Amino acid sequence: MRACARYVVRQYGGDPAAWYRERCAGAEVSPGVVSGLAECGERGDAAVLWALTSHPVAAVRARAVAGLRSLDVTDVARFTALLDDPDAGVVREATRELVLSARSLDDEWLLGRLEPGRSRAVRVSAFRLLHEHSGLARLRAAVALIDDPDGTLRHAARQAVQRWHPTEDVPHGVVEVGELLERSRELFSDHVLKRRKWEAGLPA
Repeated sequence: MRACARYVVRQYGGDPAAWYRERCAGAEVSPGVVSGLAECGERGDAAVLWALTSHPVAAVRARAVAGLRSLDVTDVARFTALLDDPDAGVVREATRELVLSARSLDDEWLLGRLEPGRSRAVRVSAFRLLHEHSGLARLRAAVALIDDPDGTLRHAARQAVQRWHPTEDVPHGVVEVGELLERSRELFSDHVLKRRKWEAGLPA
């Protein structure tokens, strides 16, 4: 629908991007207008969209973050700050942008966002981003949720533990690895648990 409207505007000599910019800078901004700017705007419009990530209407904030992604704007620090937004849609959009940069994020900061007091969206986001980490951070995150009351998170965490193998960035013989595997003992047969420990350079 927006694409058709833009076509008509252009046929009459108008500039859809300028129209969207004007409305995004106005007092009343709709989510559709934000999406429209992202669809026909340029990377130079990023400043307008960043400003809208603090808009009081959640849907506007979420569309602004999605728009920044579609314009291929990269700013890891600013997207990371959006992970604490109270709206689940904003958190999801920021997470999608951060997946490729996940290993550059502080794993302890992300682990703190797995705590039960956080919103579900924040916890799901933190787990997804920690899962992109390799080695110990991924195992810590998964073990932290193996008994979580949220069934979906619990299931994903248990699967992650069962599929975990030490990577080259995990030195052999790290005691914490053994402790985490022991906490997850119920998820393994004795044979598989021994093998995981052997892979990690630990006594079975």
